[in-house]
Amino acid sequence: MDVAIVGAGVAGLSLGFHLASTGTQAVILEAARETAGATATSGGIVAPQLVRNTPAGVLASLGQERGSRFLRLLAESGRYLFDLVRSQEIECAAQTAGFLNPARGVEGVERLERVIEEWAPFRQDLTLADADETRALTGCEGYEACLVDASGGGLDPVAFVQGLAQRLPPSLVQIYRESPVVSVARRGSRWVVTTANGTVSARRVVLCANGGNSGLHPALAKTVLPLPVYEVATSPLPPAVRDAILPLGHTLTDSSADVFSIRFDPESRLITACSALRELSCDDLSQRINSRLVAAIPAYEETPLEFGWKGTAWLASSLLPRVVAVDEGLFAVQACNGRGLALNTIIGREVARMLEAPGAYDPQVPLEPPRPVRGYTLARHIPGLMMAGAALGKTALRAGANLIGR
Repeated sequence: MDVAIVGAGVAGLSLGFHLASTGTQAVILEAARETAGATATSGGIVAPQLVRNTPAGVLASLGQERGSRFLRLLAESGRYLFDLVRSQEIECAAQTAGFLNPARGVEGVERLERVIEEWAPFRQDLTLADADETRALTGCEGYEACLVDASGGGLDPVAFVQGLAQRLPPSLVQIYRESPVVSVARRGSRWVVTTANGTVSARRVVLCANGGNSGLHPALAKTVLPLPVYEVATSPLPPAVRDAILPLGHTLTDSSADVFSIRFDPESRLITACSALRELSCDDLSQRINSRLVAAIPAYEETPLEFGWKGTAWLASSLLPRVVAVDEGLFAVQACNGRGLALNTIIGREVARMLEAPGAYDPQVPLEPPRPVRGYTLARHIPGLMMAGAALGKTALRAGANLIGR
């Protein structure tokens, strides 16, 4: 076998799809099914924007050349995802109206203005909505401005990966489900991937198991941070209420410490999230979600939750995605930072190009050695504490932001 891929989520399936498009044989090993793991717990928002970073910060961190290449990749990622959905005719309730990133206060408005200005050399599809426009676009109160990203939106992540899996040519790419990987070890010039059901020998291996990568090679231990999150879907909202919230079909995520996000599914269920720092009963979760929605959206009325699920977003300390060069012929896609739908799809393309032209193609996503997080024992709790920021003072929040930003 030429390439073994561990994990049949967005990154693994996208990589398999793009390898197959060039005639490369690959095998995908999935611990459960492609609808499990991070994909199944995603909120479905396509947000081609940085998480607590700015374009200027990326250039300072990665350098002008590498930083510019990554920013262009991120700018392309939303449209690339939706173009793939259209070209492959994947039925996944794609919402292409755009992504909204609202902000509060004068400082928030100034930050959005700077961000749009810094993005200007790389993309021209971002606009700034004022307070009145933001209220009309979102249905929410309390925001003074909003970044409008025309390339974003949303989709049903489970339907997307199912559709992508169905479009893999069996003659080139085989998916082995219910095959958890036990070990990955070098044997001479090849890698042997051992599963509960057998072994695969491959020239190259790409680990796309999200947080599960950490247990597959010692060098990847303590390299990503967990952010536990509850996602929920309300019962379908009445038409009058539905029409007052995100009336043009956008999706929304703000930049507050306790992130607020909303989107609709095709049946008018409102999908949103909150931190999962502690376990909540169904009643407590419903009360927390409904209280937050009532406070944020004037038209919203308390509504029973129809679905709820818990997941984990995995973060890099820099809050930038990366492809890790673990060893010769062994790579890992690490840390989508809660923005994996668009990013991991286009990263699959980039890794496929890198494998097709070893040494000749430098992927646009940062390719780095493994980097354990400094002070991991403490740092692994910081993302959850920050998202549950109402319980923390501003000093603690700033300290946490400084720590995970290293």
